[in-house]
Amino acid sequence: MLAHEKLHVYSRALAFVAAAAALSAAWSKRHAVVDHFNRASESLILNLAEGARLRSGPSKIRALDYAIGSGLECAGCLDIAGIKGFLGKRETARHKQLLCEIIKMLIGLRKAWQASEAHEDSVPYRAEPSVADPEPFFHHENLAVYGAGLQLMVWLVSLPGGRETSSRLWRQMDEGVTSIILNIAEGNGRFSELDHRHFLDLAEGSAVKVAAYLDLAVQKLTLTRKECGPGKDLVERIMAMLSRM
Repeated sequence: MLAHEKLHVYSRALAFVAAAAALSAAWSKRHAVVDHFNRASESLILNLAEGARLRSGPSKIRALDYAIGSGLECAGCLDIAGIKGFLGKRETARHKQLLCEIIKMLIGLRKAWQASEAHEDSVPYRAEPSVADPEPFFHHENLAVYGAGLQLMVWLVSLPGGRETSSRLWRQMDEGVTSIILNIAEGNGRFSELDHRHFLDLAEGSAVKVAAYLDLAVQKLTLTRKECGPGKDLVERIMAMLSRM
């Protein structure tokens, strides 16, 4: 057996990737979340396998960090899929639970590799309960800026044309909002401060692009200035929060 095939977490992750592929096959490819979900789920597997192959401690940890980040990106994709109506609440929760267990195992494996241990460990990876969500699966779900990103997607989907993303402009806005959400989720789970800041910067850059696309929508008479108001307010709120993190 190859090194990665001996890891229990690998078989669990492989099953998740297969389930993700089956889910996304039924979703419209016009939505940015489809490509992100497929890419992130595959990256989870590939980086786990690469980490198991490498002999250098820092390199192994780095590859595993990429796998964990990809898993958190998948979690954000599941939230977006729920907003878009691709998944029901129960189905979303079920897949997030499976993903949560995988990420707990990956963090345990990271701890074991750091200590040069020859076994997999598991450590808790559950946020403290909150009033809004008594049992979130992931730490980033407690962030106000992540919640604002999801609100922005809810707003975009609620607009005429926002759900179908039938034009290039709608697809660009959808890609931008998707990028905000996923980069916040992945950045919050990064162990390195430089990585953490890098992904938050990417989220902030995507927010600026969304604001510009909303201005273009008004200029092209796709939306009125009044219709864009709530979206622009959310974008400004997101950028203000990201700049303080």
